[in-house]
Amino acid sequence: MMWPLASLLSMALLSQQVVADVPARTVTPAQRFDAGILSVERFGKPGAVPVIFIPALYCGAWQWNGQVSLLASRYDIYVVTLPGMDGRPRIAPDRLMARAVASLARLIAVQHLHKPIVVGHSLGGTVAVMFGELHSDEAGGIVAAEGGHPVAPTQAAREAYVARAAAPFENADPAGFDRTIRATLSFLITNSRDVDVVAPLAERSDPRAVADWLHAALSLDLTPGLRSLRAPFVEIVPYDESVDSYRGLPTPAAKRRVYATWVAHAPGGWGVVMVERSRHFVMFDQPALFDRILSSEIDRMASLR
Repeated sequence: MMWPLASLLSMALLSQQVVADVPARTVTPAQRFDAGILSVERFGKPGAVPVIFIPALYCGAWQWNGQVSLLASRYDIYVVTLPGMDGRPRIAPDRLMARAVASLARLIAVQHLHKPIVVGHSLGGTVAVMFGELHSDEAGGIVAAEGGHPVAPTQAAREAYVARAAAPFENADPAGFDRTIRATLSFLITNSRDVDVVAPLAERSDPRAVADWLHAALSLDLTPGLRSLRAPFVEIVPYDESVDSYRGLPTPAAKRRVYATWVAHAPGGWGVVMVERSRHFVMFDQPALFDRILSSEIDRMASLR
């Protein structure tokens, strides 16, 4: 989920003193290849339970460095990068979400992966949930970190939201892109000082592609399709009072109820794990806690395959 620039600028001064973390990569990809529109890096233990990671908007495989390092000794790991992100060329914006889901299915078929666990954050979580809806029998589980939930209750409201969110990126020059990225990340990561760490990585993405993916993902309401998601499904949801109360969610319990009600539409829905005192990029705000939660959920799903 993303927010309009006016909201981002108004919230940027509310950071608490929590240090974000973008770990260095400690493992080397065994393979690099393309699957449909996706760029793929493979890590970890061949023949083990496969896990596919999908990054958020602005992000590449680097977003998951810490989690790949944590899990590489036990799982067969595939990290994808979407077109237009992290230096990859932008592609035509038609049917982006459907093409991303079809490309995940192609990755699974070509690599002969048996029921991979699909993990995504934000935009990546939306792709993961949509994949779970359309290919539930092929998934060993879906873990979304604040991804997939509709940004507004009606199509008109979602389209208006997307128009506001995408506008700063659609014709951004380099200086304008830098300002927008830094304002955005100051809202999405708790300590604004750490924007200096993340922003140069995020700015490797194409601003027009950022706008394309915002239009493609945030205009969706995946709620009706959740009835088809039979694979185990968990949402990891951060809560920060200064941000979420502004969005009409005054307490962690209030946000939990919103997400738990939504996840309950899925027959395979396991519910919600809350992470308090974290903003949207929870894996940077509280990496150790996020890693414990994610590892536990992946282990639990792997045991059921």
